Amino acid sequence: MALRTACVVLAIFVVTLWAPVAASSGRGSVYVTTLPPGATVWMDGNYMGETPLYLDGLDGGRHFITLTHSGWQPQSTAIDVTVGRVTTVSAVLTANAPAPGASPARAKGTLTVRGATGAKIVVDGVTMVAPYELLPLSAGDHILFVQRGSERTTSRIRIYPDTATTVSLAPRGDVSTGTQGEDMLAALADYVPVSDFTVSGDVITIHYKGIELECAAGSHTYVLNGKPGTLTVAPAFVSGRPYLPLSLLNRIASQTGSAGH
Repeated sequence: MALRTACVVLAIFVVTLWAPVAASSGRGSVYVTTLPPGATVWMDGNYMGETPLYLDGLDGGRHFITLTHSGWQPQSTAIDVTVGRVTTVSAVLTANAPAPGASPARAKGTLTVRGATGAKIVVDGVTMVAPYELLPLSAGDHILFVQRGSERTTSRIRIYPDTATTVSLAPRGDVSTGTQGEDMLAALADYVPVSDFTVSGDVITIHYKGIELECAAGSHTYVLNGKPGTLTVAPAFVSGRPYLPLSLLNRIASQTGSAGH
C-alpha cells in the first residue's frame, strides 16, 4: 500500500536485483510497476505492454522507457539493463491538472481491509460497516483507525484514483505499533475554530482561550503552555487538514472549558 498530497510528485525508482535470471546469454530483464497500474510501457520507441510488466531477453546496456496513462502525465526515464540481472522500475504518476475554471468530480479509489473480523474500522472519524471490502474513498491521504479488543492502531493510508488499496492487519497480539489505550487522530477543526490555529509547513500552532500549543506533523513531541510533552501518535495532514491525537484535543477542550467557568 501506499502511503501525501493531492498532486503526487513523480518518483521513479530504478533498482537492479542481484539475482540470476533465466534469460539468453548476454541478456537481462526489466520489471516495471506504476501507481496507478495499467500504464502503457514504451521502450526505445516500441510498445511493450501495460504495467505491471515483466520484460525478458533485453540487450544489456542503456534503454529509454516512457510511461503513459490516460488522465496522467507521461513520464520518461533511462535505465541500464545488466546482463543476467533484473532491473526494477517503480513509478508514481502525476495526475493531469484540471483545465482552468473546471470543477471535475474528485477521483475515487477503494479500500479493502483484510483480517478485520470482529474489528472496528474507522476512516477519517467515520465508522465503516463490515465487510470491509472495496470501500469507496476519495483519492488522497486518509486516517485509518483499527480497534480489536484492547488493541488500537492509527495509521495514515493513501488511496490512488481508480486503484484498489488493500490493508492486511497483523494477527491480534502481533501488532507492534498498537498498544492498549493508543490514541486515534481527529480533525483539529472539529475542536478548535479555524481562526484560532495556524499551519506553517508541518508546524501547527494553536492560540485558543488561553491555550498556547505547538506541534508538528510526523513529530511525537509538543509544547503546551510552555511545557513539553510526548504523544503516542504523531499529528498528520489529511487532504490538507491537520489531525491531532484525540487525547490532546480532549485535553485542550477540558482546559478551555474550565477557563470558561
